[in-house]
Amino acid sequence: MFDDKALLNKIRDHFQLPAFTGLSRVQHDEEPDDLRIIFKATTSDGRSYAVRMMSNSYSALKDLAGQASLCGLLSGGGLNVPTRLYGSDGRPYLILSRKGREIWATVETWLPGKEPESLTIGLAEQAGEWLGAMHRIAGQALAPIPFTSGSPWSLFGQEDELDQDAQALEKALQTSGAEPPLVRELFALYREKRSILRAGWSELPGGPVQGDFSLNNWLADENGRLCGVIDFHLAGTDVFVGHLAGEASFLAYAADKESEETSEAIGDRYLEAVIAGYERSRPLNTRERSLLNDLIGLRRAFACYQVDEVLGEIKAGNTKQVNQELKNMIFYFKKDYCRAPL
Repeated sequence: MFDDKALLNKIRDHFQLPAFTGLSRVQHDEEPDDLRIIFKATTSDGRSYAVRMMSNSYSALKDLAGQASLCGLLSGGGLNVPTRLYGSDGRPYLILSRKGREIWATVETWLPGKEPESLTIGLAEQAGEWLGAMHRIAGQALAPIPFTSGSPWSLFGQEDELDQDAQALEKALQTSGAEPPLVRELFALYREKRSILRAGWSELPGGPVQGDFSLNNWLADENGRLCGVIDFHLAGTDVFVGHLAGEASFLAYAADKESEETSEAIGDRYLEAVIAGYERSRPLNTRERSLLNDLIGLRRAFACYQVDEVLGEIKAGNTKQVNQELKNMIFYFKKDYCRAPL
């Protein structure tokens, strides 16, 4: 295995840390186009830090600076998120070479807590409160935080992953044998909802967001309550209500998968809990609330896992199941998610 000790010493010197008295590797994912190595480092003064060495195609140095600024903004607003350290050159990162590849390193405070064992209604409400607080604080920033791209949930930009998935599915359905009326109805709904959402999209409140608000990036205390949020490497700019819809819809899906029940109502209850918690921290304005139902319908109908399910059935030649999945997607579009009191 490549010896990272020399690099760790360079990182320690650059960020002006005391001597390391303890090092443990907590993650090591190494692929040709994506490197992610994280150490927990304890220093001689008893403090602990997360030392990250990373390389990927979607992060620029400007993004690293933005991540550090967002962490500082949220921490200053009273939320328990990691604080990035700045090096001797005044930057929150260090550029290094590892195995002939350029990588960058960051150091941030290590937060106590552990990943929640499961998603509960109470935890979903707390998550909504945290997400609302993060958006509220970010929206009050005195100066824009620079990012080169939107969050993974962003719509209507060059990196609109949902639209890319929808286009791929529409193309695959052309030769799938699926019922043409179902295909026409689904994509008529898709374009109708997109058109409604696009109108005035740029005028909706937005700003920097964490980008990956999933269970594995939450920290819970000994009582199981949410006490911290980590991992800002997918942070970017987004419309707040769009980000809420994306994260809430995915959490509802995760809860549905965890449950032994098969009822659609399981996911709905978690979705409602997240949104209710969110509005306690940051109430939606009239325009945001009017769009939320369409946003959730869009997210649930064309979620990556839903599209992959249909593509898999097309590849297997299961035309009957393809038609059923299309009916499910139409159902997601037409469903009323935002019932009172939400």
